Amino acid sequence: MYMEDQRKSQLLRKIVQSDGLPALSPLAIRLVEMATDDRKSARDLAEIIEKDPALTTRLLKLAGSAFFARPGRVASISQAIVFLGFKRVRLMALTLSLRDAFATDQKGGMDYNHFWKTSLYRALIAQDLALTTSSAALNPEEAFVGGLLLEIGQLILYSALSEPLTGFPGGDKPLEAILSWEEDHLGIHHRKVGALVLKRWGFPDELVESQRRFGEEGLVEGLPRLCKVVELARQATEIVFGQTDGLYHLHRSVQAFLSLKKEAVDDILSRSFRKMEELGEQLRIEVDAQKDIIWVMEKANLALARLTASLDTSIQGLLARVRDYDDSLTQISQAAAQGRQEALSNTLDAVAHEIRNPLLSIGGFAERLARHASEQERTQQYAGIIAKESRRLERVLKDIVGYAQAYVPSLAENDLASLVNEVIEEFDDLFREKSIRVVRDYGCEPVIIPVDRDGMIRVLRQFVKNAAQAMPQDGGEMVFTLGPGTREGEVFLSISDDGTPVSDEVRDLLLDSNLSSKTFEQGLEFPLARKIVAAHRGRIELNDPADVGNTVKLFLPTRRAPRKKMEERVG
Repeated sequence: MYMEDQRKSQLLRKIVQSDGLPALSPLAIRLVEMATDDRKSARDLAEIIEKDPALTTRLLKLAGSAFFARPGRVASISQAIVFLGFKRVRLMALTLSLRDAFATDQKGGMDYNHFWKTSLYRALIAQDLALTTSSAALNPEEAFVGGLLLEIGQLILYSALSEPLTGFPGGDKPLEAILSWEEDHLGIHHRKVGALVLKRWGFPDELVESQRRFGEEGLVEGLPRLCKVVELARQATEIVFGQTDGLYHLHRSVQAFLSLKKEAVDDILSRSFRKMEELGEQLRIEVDAQKDIIWVMEKANLALARLTASLDTSIQGLLARVRDYDDSLTQISQAAAQGRQEALSNTLDAVAHEIRNPLLSIGGFAERLARHASEQERTQQYAGIIAKESRRLERVLKDIVGYAQAYVPSLAENDLASLVNEVIEEFDDLFREKSIRVVRDYGCEPVIIPVDRDGMIRVLRQFVKNAAQAMPQDGGEMVFTLGPGTREGEVFLSISDDGTPVSDEVRDLLLDSNLSSKTFEQGLEFPLARKIVAAHRGRIELNDPADVGNTVKLFLPTRRAPRKKMEERVG
């Protein structure tokens, strides 16, 4: 239910006055005061921090961690200040102190450990983005702090409530949904609270500005690069924890704003899991990195399933358009054919945008995650399966897009026997390896017919390859026969082998014009061969499946179609 205006006013007053909120430690208060005191030196900062041995130990471990990419061991706070700088050490110490002010368990609608775990992932990703871009305008440590405290206003807002509020979002939903709920029920959202509090605590203006900007506003022209890095890290973290599946859009945004390729982004996301457990201990956060990786893989698998379903639907639509287009070529004008082809091309572009790009993003991320998770067999296998399925779907999509392209043969007079001999020569090595004996029965006269040479070579190559593969390893006989067809004005080419009969799937690919998405699981070449033959106004026949061996007959016309018809089919 909506809070009354009086309750809203009381909530805002508690936030501004910090009345009843978790109190900062005396050390943290002194660190905040130091932000506005220009007289304080590095020695003063070291003395303040060193009065808390536990904080000193954790800060030194944090400063000396591999993810800060500092050479050698950081042995003292003074050394940390030299390596990292006065401002950043103060920020890190204040961050650790602020982290200690809030609980880590689950209370009401707030899972504190989940909050801090996602915050740490975000911090690591932000810090790695800043490191990878190698920009002088970006400081990795400030990016880390900005990522860690980006949603701190949510904890402050929750703590300011007199009692837990039913439905309070605990951080496991997309940011826009959380902010909308808070505005509706509390009259203010936690990003406004975060900006107010961090400004009062003396955090840099860029980090305060990061609180105010999110979504598209967080990436607009003119914003400090730190704001953009932190926002991109937030979007990446939502993807990691399954709140969104916009990995492709993240790749595009990082490329646009930080000039990093998607492979670099995938590496950054993958490395974050390896860094989590050490830093989680220092920040007193419970972390199971391998469990998180499995969670991410499950979400990626669900996204892949959605793409698979979308691909199947798209294939059905594409096939219907292809059939309509192919059937219409001999019946419509060149302009109309061109218009239909343009419509088909637009559909292909839409498929590539909506399916192929997200598919490539998921597959690439899974491959890199498998590489970084090599010590965990289950994780590596899971990621490998997803990457393999992505590659399979990518191939299917490539095949259907290739098949859907318009094909109009460029006809010229060719000797069919010469084309057959050319293809046979390509398979000489395979024939010798399998002891296959080739028999040619062409007759005495050349068989000169109008064909598209490249298209017909592709058809013959597929038939010969399939026949050779069907033959046993200890040899056999393959017979090529040319002769007049069963109809006037046509010739036939017969390719016979005594190998294993072709499967029902291959038979359907060659004879069934009603293609489905399952067709393309077998590959593109057989449907394309049938399409090329049909475009020549020819046909294909197979021997009865009960017969021994295989015989495929290719029937082709001996003369061109009338000139008018040919002109109508171009396009």
